[in-house]
Amino acid sequence: MPFQPPLLPRPSTGGTLSSAPGLRSVVIAAGVAQFLLPFMVAGLTPMLPAIGTDLSAGAMELGLVGAVYSLSLAIFHLPAGRLGDMIGRRKLFLTGLSIFLGVAALLPFSPNMAVFLCLRFAQAVGTAMMNTSVLAILVACAPPAIRGRLIGIATIGVFAGISCGPAIGGFVASTLGWQWLFWGVVPIGLVAWCLMAFTVKGEWTNEPDRPFDWCGAACWFFGMTGLVCGITWIRQGTWPLLLMAAGILFLWLFLRTEWRVHRRGDIPVLDLYMVSHNRQFLFNGAIALINYSTVLGQVFLFGLYVQFAQGLSMMQAGILLSIQPLAQLILAPVAGRLGDKHGPVRVATIGLVFCGIGLFIAGFLGMTSPVWLTSICLAFIGMGLGFFGAPNTSAIMGSVQTSHLSQASAVVGTMRTMGMMTSLVIVSLTMSFYFGDGAVSRANADLFVAAMRWDFTVFSLLNCIALILSWRLLRRPQEPAETKQTVQ
Repeated sequence: MPFQPPLLPRPSTGGTLSSAPGLRSVVIAAGVAQFLLPFMVAGLTPMLPAIGTDLSAGAMELGLVGAVYSLSLAIFHLPAGRLGDMIGRRKLFLTGLSIFLGVAALLPFSPNMAVFLCLRFAQAVGTAMMNTSVLAILVACAPPAIRGRLIGIATIGVFAGISCGPAIGGFVASTLGWQWLFWGVVPIGLVAWCLMAFTVKGEWTNEPDRPFDWCGAACWFFGMTGLVCGITWIRQGTWPLLLMAAGILFLWLFLRTEWRVHRRGDIPVLDLYMVSHNRQFLFNGAIALINYSTVLGQVFLFGLYVQFAQGLSMMQAGILLSIQPLAQLILAPVAGRLGDKHGPVRVATIGLVFCGIGLFIAGFLGMTSPVWLTSICLAFIGMGLGFFGAPNTSAIMGSVQTSHLSQASAVVGTMRTMGMMTSLVIVSLTMSFYFGDGAVSRANADLFVAAMRWDFTVFSLLNCIALILSWRLLRRPQEPAETKQTVQ
């Protein structure tokens, strides 16, 4: 069956947010979907002690709460993209959001930590389904002239979730109980569900009658499971390294399988031919992976640094650290608009420069550094991520044909998840080298600062690699996806 064009008008030039019936609903639904993931992750962090007490969970089990969620996202983003092409992207979004909200309502009734972790894994499956499908729908509906602007508006949800999550989570945990964080997201999600179900028409399927690539999906599942689990427990001895080796082997089998599926004329989970023959898609995806590899680790480092080295209280630290997500929140829609006007790669490159400045300065922070210097680092990194996020996503999604939007959206989610996990691995290895099994405290803050400087040096080098790739893209004008020859 040929690709079904979107039922919402998509003018070739110009366009506004109200230029198509239902487009505003898609943008709101996308913003809500983008909000729920970081909100549930950031908001859950201050609640972990209370959850551990109620469910009799130890430190290791609490540490798995985030790892299980990340594993599920890493596994299911790519298969969800292909599944959306088969059953319809709108239907996949509604299914994923239903799973997410249903599990959120069930999580507070978990009798023990094992059930809680299983439900979190299932919830992330729903997250992967809705995030992958809603971004593809948004790009398919958006007039090209304002695509970056709309992605920037939807991206506000990400930074709003990061900003509001810890504060709301801490307040809810101390007043109502941790259970109400999960129950509280249900009415928010229902708004997005109703908007998509009742005001948006069309399914955006792509060759639904072709068989699903079960072999490729299985190789991807075992590969990512081995790799992510090995990364999570990398400090526990030899067996995590064996898991990582097994994961790499299965990922190699995944690549071989995908090539064979393509040669047979079937639809792979990941179209490697499209990836390898699309320079813009390949480079922008690699840049996203590299830049997100510097994100989550620096949040962790700054959180400890301002308290243990600079002596701020928890409340003061929270206010100071809010500088970064606030800058991202303000600049995300601006960056999307600038990307539409001047080109997304150029704006994303400016974001990389700002990130690089912040990371470079952070590499010189010490025990006696003033708080205002930390504020400058946070502001530069926040501005950089604000300028980078929406334009980079727009560049990736705009470099493929409409039939590949689901796969492109899945790659965006996968690169973001894998990059953030890589960032935590870098920090984990450094802290293990400096502290072993010891904990960071005010007494050994000088040792922590030394380790932190090494991490920011690594992050700065990664930023330089991303800048080199982005500079190479700027040297060659981007060919619009609409003019490219269809890949058979």
